[in-house]
This record gives sequence, C-alpha cells and structure tokens, in this order.
Amino acid sequence: MNWIKILNFIDGIFPLEEKDLKLGSLYKIKGEDLPFRYIQYSHLKKTDKKTFHFKHHQLKEYVFSDLTKIEREATPEEIRIYNLIKNHVNNI
Repeated sequence: MNWIKILNFIDGIFPLEEKDLKLGSLYKIKGEDLPFRYIQYSHLKKTDKKTFHFKHHQLKEYVFSDLTKIEREATPEEIRIYNLIKNHVNNI
C-alpha cells in the first residue's frame, strides 16, 4: 500500500508527456471518479496549439492543451469497472 502512495506522489511530480500517452488507453483525470479513454491528439499548425482528447463513453469528453490534469494511467480495477458499465452507459 505504501508503494502505491509513493508511486502516485512521483506521478504527481513528473506529469505525463505526450510520448507516454497511448491512443485507446484509459487515464485518470483529476476530479473524475472513472477513467477516460485517450482518443485523439491533434497539433493545429496555424495556431501552434496541441490538443489531447479524452472521452468517457458517450457521456463526457475533455479536450486539454496540456497534460497537467491527467493524474496517471488507469489501474486494472478501474479498467474492469469501466468495461462493466460500458454497455449501460452507452444506452443512456
């Protein structure tokens, strides 16, 4: 249990970089109970803005220009819960 706290602390100090994100993987966002799927990265050449798109089923989507609000990759338990509720949430 203490190792998890230490690793979470280290993750908070060293935020994720672009290269660490994997399309289709689940990530925990600050202030959200369930993880969000990383679905798209875009770099708009005219404005030099980077955007990272995260989606939780059909309910909610986040678009960030930086990764400060991304806490970490989802744990196996969070992934399991996400997959259990997937069909129900998509029917809402």
